[in-house]
Amino acid sequence: MVFRIVFLLLVMASAGCTFKQAKPPANLQFSKIERVANTALYELHFTSDVDILGPYKSLIGVGLLCALEDDPDFSDGHQMKKFMSGSVTDDKSGTHLDFVSHVVFSESVANGNSQRNLPPEEIKKLLANRKFVVCKFFASATMIDTYFSNAMYVPVEEILKAVDKH
Repeated sequence: MVFRIVFLLLVMASAGCTFKQAKPPANLQFSKIERVANTALYELHFTSDVDILGPYKSLIGVGLLCALEDDPDFSDGHQMKKFMSGSVTDDKSGTHLDFVSHVVFSESVANGNSQRNLPPEEIKKLLANRKFVVCKFFASATMIDTYFSNAMYVPVEEILKAVDKH
């Protein structure tokens, strides 16, 4: 009986805990960015020095987040005002270390409760005096702290070429 009580107390105590990610931060390298037809969606291709998508248990979500302004705070709970973000999947046309993110350019509105897509004109104006955009891959899983890669620098020149394609 005492064993069961101690066991239950340990389970309850650990239920609220998160564990540190054992995987070292991945080094990402930008490959290319392309606009998907005449939509607000872009495909951002990149490589990694490690397999960033696995192995996870109880994966909640993975994505790429990029700071479009001077706010490269990628910590949990922080909401950037203007950002580029999207899901991440394996790039089927490459190796197991090639990935693609389907990203949109967004602005946080209503105190971070919603967002709107930025039109090409706003994207061009926002990035006009920048050389690069800072991005990080993230993975969230239950019972583990959010994993973040090292920073990847996406050349603004390449972004603007993709924005201009219609």
